[in-house]
Amino acid sequence: MCGIFGIVTNQNISVGKIALDGIKRLEYRGYDSCGIVSQHKGKLYIKKDSGKIDDIHKKMKLDDLPGKLALAHTRWATHGAPTKINSHPQIDCSGKIAIIHNGIIENFIELKEHLISNGHDFKSETDTEVIPHLIEDAMKEGLSLRSAIFNALKKCKGAYGVAICHADHPDEIFVVRKESPLVVGIEEGKTTYCASDIPAFLPYTQKCYILDDDEIAILRPGEVEFLELNSEKKVKKNAIHVDWSIDAAEKGGYEHFMLKEIYEQPEALKRTLAIPQASIEIFADMLLSAKNVYITAAGTSYHASLAGKFIISKFLGKYIQEMECSEFQTQLKDCLEQDSLIIALSQSGETVDTIEAVRWAKENANVKILTITNVVGSSLTRYSDHVIVTQAGPEIGVAATKTYTTQVLTLALVGITIARKRNVIPASEIECYHEALKNTPEIVKNFLANNIHLIRNIVKNLEKSLNFFFLSRGISIATAKEGGLKMKEIACRFIEGYSAAHAKHGPISLVRKGFPIIFIAPPDETYQRLIGNVAEFKARGGKIISLVIQSDKIIADMSNITIPIPQPGDKYHNLISPITFIPALQLLAYYAALEQGLDPDKPQNLAKTVTVH
Repeated sequence: MCGIFGIVTNQNISVGKIALDGIKRLEYRGYDSCGIVSQHKGKLYIKKDSGKIDDIHKKMKLDDLPGKLALAHTRWATHGAPTKINSHPQIDCSGKIAIIHNGIIENFIELKEHLISNGHDFKSETDTEVIPHLIEDAMKEGLSLRSAIFNALKKCKGAYGVAICHADHPDEIFVVRKESPLVVGIEEGKTTYCASDIPAFLPYTQKCYILDDDEIAILRPGEVEFLELNSEKKVKKNAIHVDWSIDAAEKGGYEHFMLKEIYEQPEALKRTLAIPQASIEIFADMLLSAKNVYITAAGTSYHASLAGKFIISKFLGKYIQEMECSEFQTQLKDCLEQDSLIIALSQSGETVDTIEAVRWAKENANVKILTITNVVGSSLTRYSDHVIVTQAGPEIGVAATKTYTTQVLTLALVGITIARKRNVIPASEIECYHEALKNTPEIVKNFLANNIHLIRNIVKNLEKSLNFFFLSRGISIATAKEGGLKMKEIACRFIEGYSAAHAKHGPISLVRKGFPIIFIAPPDETYQRLIGNVAEFKARGGKIISLVIQSDKIIADMSNITIPIPQPGDKYHNLISPITFIPALQLLAYYAALEQGLDPDKPQNLAKTVTVH
């Protein structure tokens, strides 16, 4: 996910300063590199580099650019490491066409090979760079800039939001949306803006237009024209008036980044489902050929590894040993076998314990490293033989939410691919598992849309409770541990996320009348035994809060409070319940923090990335 900003004006204002301010408001969308291009007297002026915006600005004075048209970009790398050459804008061979881009061009390799054969010289590793070259190619054939842009983008497959300018067109910015958000702001007769998100231009105008998929907008000073990308027909759009304050708008209207990111999970899951299958296949093949397999991580990523291990092991036919990365070297010092394979998970790719575990393994044995992370080019990827980058986008909230669900989904995609390759279940069942995975964004979206009041009421009823159990069995132990961790991190409650069976071996002694116990209870193969666990804790006075599917009757009837998850009760959806059940517990932790006057975005003693011991 990247941030896009554009301005075209007829006023005597500093477009460089406004563009810089615009991408600073979008830095939550990407912060590994940035760049600004302006147009003046038939020439493009470009300043860009890798790093944080403020650091680059100190070196380059990003706001010192001439002209009355500018495009600016802040990047979250997907194709190509976060380097200066890969930062945006990207240009064509002539240096006349500049583009900034958010999204993925799925067929960029094919397009790039064709363009190279036509004599084009590529400078970066990005998928973005094919677009200016495609436009240049079309213009060489005699097409106008406008026609060349239509021609080029019709050849691109994937999801993208782009903004394009040309050195010889000082009064026009072309903006195109295909499954990637873009908005247009306008000061009538004076200045027109485009951005990935409304906060970028909100200090200047509250009048805006929301682009729909497959639409193109042509921005001119104080005016805008809309067209359909495929038919090239004009589109009439109605402007909207934005009533948000700038402080609220930077969080998209949400009070906190954590809540915003919880609600971004359906889109993050959709993007993760679109990870190229070729990358999943490589991951699966390496697991299939390995003798010994370990999976290691820390914190939330460790809980994702527990769920992923359960799913993959179901189809892999060999045991996967999970291990906290901080204990990896200690436990395996004398017994790490050659030719082992290690799966490493890290949201940031900079978690020091995970990096050191992987580095130690590389130095002491002939091992392969498979990494799942959310950050292209992060330190962990340098030690890895194959990397899958989840598509959560930047996560600003310290408490991981969407990175957890996208990690579990990525591992589930690997698991189902292994099932197909090993032919261990019928093709019809593999298709059912795939359909369940495809349903996850909608299940999460439906839950979030309909259960806020329920969660808030539960929190109010539990406000005085300082201790909780989160109990479950089977794959849902991962959900219990992760849900409990969120409550610890954000609401500062003491939580045990635990196996319901093991809770009888000691922890049950803590239960008194009214003690809250949250059971995670999808109707899987552990369900009948979990009924007995619920009965045991209820008999001792426990207050039972259950997460169940909507059609559940037995555990729902035994519970004091029920949180219904809107999904079917078949084995295919049960397997992905760590994804679909966790948003309820994220919300529970979020509102519990608010109830105590705590800031969910700034939990005590915690940082987003643990980079020191």
